[in-house]
Amino acid sequence: MVRRYSFRYRSQHPEMYPEVCGICKPQRRFSAPSHKAQHDEMKYRPIQQQRFYDHSMHLTHSGVFYPSSSSSVTTITASDLNTFVMKEIEPDTEYNKSCKEVVDQLCQFMQHDFPNELRPSEIIKGGSLGKGTAVKWKSDVDLVVFLVRFDSILELHQAIKDILDGMISSLNSKKDLTVERTNAHAVKVSLSCHAGHTHKVDILPRVNVLGTSVNLLRTETKRKIYTTMGAQSPSLREYYSAALAPLQISFVSDVPTKVKTLIRLVKYWRKTCFEESTRRKRLPSSYLLELITIGEWEDAGGSVNFDLMKGFLHVLLAIADYKRLKHAWNTNYDPKQYTRSYSCYVMDPANPFNNVMEPCDCWDLVESKARQFLHMSEFNGLSISSGWI
Repeated sequence: MVRRYSFRYRSQHPEMYPEVCGICKPQRRFSAPSHKAQHDEMKYRPIQQQRFYDHSMHLTHSGVFYPSSSSSVTTITASDLNTFVMKEIEPDTEYNKSCKEVVDQLCQFMQHDFPNELRPSEIIKGGSLGKGTAVKWKSDVDLVVFLVRFDSILELHQAIKDILDGMISSLNSKKDLTVERTNAHAVKVSLSCHAGHTHKVDILPRVNVLGTSVNLLRTETKRKIYTTMGAQSPSLREYYSAALAPLQISFVSDVPTKVKTLIRLVKYWRKTCFEESTRRKRLPSSYLLELITIGEWEDAGGSVNFDLMKGFLHVLLAIADYKRLKHAWNTNYDPKQYTRSYSCYVMDPANPFNNVMEPCDCWDLVESKARQFLHMSEFNGLSISSGWI
């Protein structure tokens, strides 16, 4: 016989027990915030615990490595966090200047040395460098190349193989650059930086579907673009995401500086706790982590004076409880029209057909790592039921 206050009874009556522990498996539910707070303090009071793993290279059954790092976020304390972020994560002026120079040189090369049929009308700098969320030594760049010759996505799609082959032929003549590979949409290159490291750069040939400055775009213009996308096949829709990069850049770039710092910390956690290339697995993208962080910060009230460690705690809690994620924005479209088929989602604010959660195929692994990390000594003295301030 099921007792009245059993886990099963509580899960079947969420309206009576609205408070949920984001860490327990199965989830525990509580009728009042004070009851959940008491549970959190008793069960998850931070304790000194053995570090994550030995930081020698460790291969899991899924093929994911935990790389050795002398500057791991798993070894810092709450009191040292701001210093750690400033020294290890935040790009300094010299780093930014150096990276900007080599990326600008590549853009100039494409503008002046590409053959006429591949000549750009404009190059948009995306990725973490373009959005202002770059992590020192671990930054990535997306260069969206709007081509003069092409006027439609369909025309670009039909010629994409020849376009990519032509780009590779030209790029192979540039010094300090190595063409790594291509996929169906981009040429991937490694670019040597004056700061002593290598950038991974995706060069994506596209059509300028927006046609004007993001700040001048009318709602009706964007509505027409999304209507056109809705009538396209899924394979053609994929070409629009990069073409809408100016909207993505504008969305992320506009958040306060401290939110960008938190984004860098979350991305650093991902980049140092997982090998970037898992071969058989796809981790959450940097863009997804940016959006989760922004969404959680907004849901917490959007204060610009939040505590960085508390913010980190709550973003990790959201990642650990990923099945409850529901983030969408009405900046460019009405999300209600596009989220009905998803049980959980983080929608691209620039592309209503892109649930950014979907490409990740190892959420169970990511959830496990986040839950483990929540027990690290970094969170000593923090209450899980506390807010961000």
